[in-house]
Amino acid sequence: MVFSFNQQEYRLSRDIPDELTRYLIPGSAASALSNEYLKLLVQELAADASKVFYSVQLVDKKISFRSREDASFLNAYLALQHDRNLEVSGLGKMLIKEGQFNLLYSPAVDVVSHLDGVREYITLAIEYDMEILKEWATFFPLLANFLEKVREGEPAALLPRPEWITKEIQDITYKILHISLEDGANQKYFTLLANTLLFHLLYQAVQQQPASNYNYYEMDSIQAAREMIRKNIRYHFVIREIAQKVGMNEFKLKNGFRELFGNGVYEYLRSERMQVARQLLGESGRSIKEIASMTGYRSVNSFIKAFKKMYGVTPGDFRRRA
Repeated sequence: MVFSFNQQEYRLSRDIPDELTRYLIPGSAASALSNEYLKLLVQELAADASKVFYSVQLVDKKISFRSREDASFLNAYLALQHDRNLEVSGLGKMLIKEGQFNLLYSPAVDVVSHLDGVREYITLAIEYDMEILKEWATFFPLLANFLEKVREGEPAALLPRPEWITKEIQDITYKILHISLEDGANQKYFTLLANTLLFHLLYQAVQQQPASNYNYYEMDSIQAAREMIRKNIRYHFVIREIAQKVGMNEFKLKNGFRELFGNGVYEYLRSERMQVARQLLGESGRSIKEIASMTGYRSVNSFIKAFKKMYGVTPGDFRRRA
């Protein structure tokens, strides 16, 4: 891939500027470029029969740059942070707003990006294998029409106007960007996530469900709040404390948590505690008092009451039946 600014050409290298290291995903193939105009990080994550490209661009003034490659591209393109003003060869000018997506095809990579000077742009692009797309085309006629143009070598966009990302799409995107591919066991799961994302993108293209109420960073904060709870089930967080730690408005955190996970913060904590308790009762020889303490209960009676409310039996009865 060749990038050009002011008639000068640049290529990506394996040297990652310090400003971009916080975006690195373990196990990805990362490359970057850095000059007076732009700091660009591109990470490739390979799934079975598809490739995921996570791109971060940092700028501090208004610029335009061109990217070219002697190859075709067929990508699902998601604008995660800030609007993207693009000129794509054969498709012309297009605006993909923050929180929108489209499926694009061009016989040759020749794209001009116009950045308006906002500091940070984040995009996700997934290059799907044609065979996978053909399978889904059976269920989505809109995709079948798109692929017909692709087969004829015509530039094409799945949608005349980009569609909005839903909370389901955001949830899958978060999981894709927070997986570690250094663990080989995650590879199959990563492939499943990439394929599930394709389904939800196609479903949204047809059904046009309401857009998520949360942007990329708000969704990231809500997910971080859940991880904080899961890793610290012995501790009873005050919602204000969680909101401060993840850098989010308390009211929006409470509403977003319930919208995304189906439970309020405290309901979710209680459910996590009970799942861990159930596992410990069945798989360990620890006493009920120990398990109560390990799952955040100061008294055994409170633990027994909570467990019975959740599962309909006391911890002792559950252990005897296990």
